[in-house]
Amino acid sequence: MASAPERVLLYAFGGAVGDLAGRLRQLGYEPVVEDDPRSASARVAKPDEAVRTALLPAGFALPQRGGELDQLQRAAGTAGIRFVAVGQKPGAEAEQRLRDKSVRHCLWTPFQDRELRFVLNRALFDPTRNVHSRDRNKVRHELRAPTSLGARIILSGREKPALIYNLSVGGCYLETLRPTLVGASVEVALPLPRGEFRVAGRVLLTNVPGNLERANLPRGMSIEFLRLATDAREAIQHYVLERAKAYEL
Repeated sequence: MASAPERVLLYAFGGAVGDLAGRLRQLGYEPVVEDDPRSASARVAKPDEAVRTALLPAGFALPQRGGELDQLQRAAGTAGIRFVAVGQKPGAEAEQRLRDKSVRHCLWTPFQDRELRFVLNRALFDPTRNVHSRDRNKVRHELRAPTSLGARIILSGREKPALIYNLSVGGCYLETLRPTLVGASVEVALPLPRGEFRVAGRVLLTNVPGNLERANLPRGMSIEFLRLATDAREAIQHYVLERAKAYEL
């Protein structure tokens, strides 16, 4: 049986919430929209309707409203709640106020759905935090970051282009309308800032049209890297770490 979608609180967005709520639904999340601090705290406090992360407008960090975040944190109790600031990047003073209120993640406009999913997963399943036991199997051990890099897939001497949807030292997800069969061995040419690296891999899963198509992923395939030379591993780690910093306060 499919698990229930993760609930995400959209707090204090007012009339600007519509597009963001729609994008969350497309990604498989359940948006919970609240503007009133008491109502929001009541939703957060319900143990059978867990809300473990909240999106806030980037301009929310006004001194007179800081108590609302404290209220949400108290309502969450030991389970905790993770805050993500969303919108136009504010000034340094506003960013510091957000950090002072335990806002650790950010998503500055314009952003793509791959970035939205990445930041939510970082907030929900951050391995540096105390992770609830039921979520331990969801935590990726390697940091994975969204990208818009082009790549080349090499199979039996033939090449075809693809877009790297996300990347880690363990593998990548490639956007392509013509994914290779599950289990096939491929080479992926990764164009990273430190140079291009050709990496051996294996297709773990594909997302193609049909009854089992994953609506929250683009058409394509997931690749597990089988062998990584030291220079390739270091180049991927450097790139992913630098990408991840763009989503942290």
